[in-house]
Amino acid sequence: MIRTRPAWLSARLAGDVAVVALVAVFAWLAVLLHDSVAGLGDMAVGIRDTGTSIEQSGRSTAKEIRRSVGGAADAIEAVPIFGGDVGRRVREAGSQSADAVERETRLDGRRLVEAGREGQSDAKRTASLLGWIAFLMPTVLLLAVWLTQRSRVDPHGWPG
Repeated sequence: MIRTRPAWLSARLAGDVAVVALVAVFAWLAVLLHDSVAGLGDMAVGIRDTGTSIEQSGRSTAKEIRRSVGGAADAIEAVPIFGGDVGRRVREAGSQSADAVERETRLDGRRLVEAGREGQSDAKRTASLLGWIAFLMPTVLLLAVWLTQRSRVDPHGWPG
């Protein structure tokens, strides 16, 4: 004798499998959305790296200004009578310019580094939030509908 399931039981099992499959699809789509939004943080990494480069460039530029102006000041100092005083003033002016370049590029670079870090962190937080929302909203709605339908069974186990 071949045992067959009642039609309502087969339909219920198929429905349960479909609901589980849909929840898995919602999870997969939420992960894809999360990864896509988190990828926007890569731009912030570029901003951070640009800030670091600006800081390094400022240090190099300031060093070159000091070297170049120092060489000019050395040549001026060799001039008799007024050369020493003028050379010293040229060296001071070059040093002040180099200090200003270094200070400004350090500040601008640090701002960009911090903006990049914040941007990357914000992108990750937003990605997580959107991923959870994209998963939970359809899943909760689906489960609410499905569980309501499943609970419509009379005490004898027959569909209502």
